[in-house]
Amino acid sequence: MRGAREAKKSNVHRRLLAFDYDGTLAENGRVPPALQTALERLRAAGHVLFLATGRRLESVALGPLKDLFAGIVWENGAVLYHTRADEIYLPFGDLSPGLAEALAAAGVPLERGQAILSTWKPHEETVRQVLNQWGGDPVVAHNKGAVMILPPGATKGAGLERLLALCGYSPRNLVSFGDGENDLSLLRLGEVGVAVADAVPALKAVADLVTTRPGPAGVLEALETHWLTGTPRGLPSTRQREREIPLGEDESGTPVSIPGSTLAGRNLGVFGDSNSGKSWVTGLLAEGMHFAGYQVFLIDPEGDFRGLRALPGMVAFEGNLRTLPSPALVTSLLEFVTVSVVLDLSAYPVVHRDEYVADLLRGLRALKERKFRPHWIVLEEAQHFLPPSGNALSATLLPMLAGGGWAFISYRPDRLAGPVLEALDHVLLTRLSEPEGVQAVRQKFSIMHESLADIPMGYAWWCSQHLVHLRSNARRVPHIRHLYKYLDTPLPKHKRFHFRDEGGHLGLEAASLFEFLRVLPTLPGECLAYHQARGDFAAWVQGTLGDGILAGHLHKLAHRPLEGEALREALLHRVAAHYAELHAQR
Repeated sequence: MRGAREAKKSNVHRRLLAFDYDGTLAENGRVPPALQTALERLRAAGHVLFLATGRRLESVALGPLKDLFAGIVWENGAVLYHTRADEIYLPFGDLSPGLAEALAAAGVPLERGQAILSTWKPHEETVRQVLNQWGGDPVVAHNKGAVMILPPGATKGAGLERLLALCGYSPRNLVSFGDGENDLSLLRLGEVGVAVADAVPALKAVADLVTTRPGPAGVLEALETHWLTGTPRGLPSTRQREREIPLGEDESGTPVSIPGSTLAGRNLGVFGDSNSGKSWVTGLLAEGMHFAGYQVFLIDPEGDFRGLRALPGMVAFEGNLRTLPSPALVTSLLEFVTVSVVLDLSAYPVVHRDEYVADLLRGLRALKERKFRPHWIVLEEAQHFLPPSGNALSATLLPMLAGGGWAFISYRPDRLAGPVLEALDHVLLTRLSEPEGVQAVRQKFSIMHESLADIPMGYAWWCSQHLVHLRSNARRVPHIRHLYKYLDTPLPKHKRFHFRDEGGHLGLEAASLFEFLRVLPTLPGECLAYHQARGDFAAWVQGTLGDGILAGHLHKLAHRPLEGEALREALLHRVAAHYAELHAQR
């Protein structure tokens, strides 16, 4: 039962289907009635269909079939038709009329399209001779016996990629079907490529799935097996390797990665104690997903992921009750700009966060139903939003979990709503010591590690299979833990720095980096010397604030022969410079 559920989930995010025409959908120019019925069922179930053909614009009488497609790629990618807008685009321009005249003068029989020219294999050598004399870098493509001359850059895959963008869709939701040489770029574009049984060998070599039947019968076979039955089978994807997110190495030194399609098609729990590295590894996955072409959306109550805005194509929103963009504005940006987004709620009032996030989820649900993205949504500090008792936010979220593509980050998985835990397919654990949290995880997953509390720093337990040594220096941007709390907002009592000397506590404390900086000028020299000799400053900055950069600087100071006012000045200089640098990043 779980296998069927996961197989269904794996196909939910693959809702875009693109088909070649001749030899794939059609045989002798005709689509069989059973296959047309299957396409109609797919469309009615909410899938979005595209046609990609080498045929000249409007050279095929599609009839009612045309209305099933959200768009059509004609002329091997050189001509695009957007159904809803009823507009035609030539994204790569067209060929010079003089080139057609030169080919005709050389005795090449031509069929002329809106943007391309085509002939047959026996004339290919003459075509190449003319093109060498003509220049201008036209593209030559093959489709079995046909030879096509296209504008530079035009392929079926490139044309479909442009058309998907016009329609607001992503190739990360795409499955492509084909049979000929000119379908290679089509199959390489998407997540999964399907070749029918009588496809050319080169296409079969790159396909993730080869049907057992030829032509349209093979397409119908694949649709019935993977989409139209009540218990669909998961689709294979050999190209998962191209979009795998490296985590690190297991105990034998073997690299461990997570396919991006797994994160986009399943639900993940990332659990671990505070300061155990769970947010760091989540940031690593977010960076990897973003650079693999998936749209990522992080709901970030503490400002942990704000530094991701340094990545190209990644934006961060922040603000208080008055200045934070509305949920409708955030979802509009996700839909129309297709960037990845960090939503930093650290300055937003806690009492209003549930209502804001519930409104946001309602907008995301509609967006996921229309456009099948964002591909990966991360909810940090999930226990605050999704308590075991349930709430309106949980009720909004739960119907969305069947589609996968969610990650829930928490230091206490036992404080998450039961249905959310039940909807998880995979788990990634850093050190987890609370007995109740350990029990909740063990009840859901078969965890073989004897003691989750003993997972070392820099390691994580992935999917009950691997203890992974996480990649060192793998993050593209530094992890910023609890940015506002770290700088200015008071930390909880047990996390504050309490000053003392050899004689005992001084009754002074620092509840933030700002207070630490403010109190340094007034501390007795004996207090500074006591803590510096013990490495207390660097330990607090590393362990509580999670700032490895500043901790490294303070650790280096501890090894220099500094005392008295020289020590005070060195500490002030280093902490003040770092504090100013972080403020500049806000």
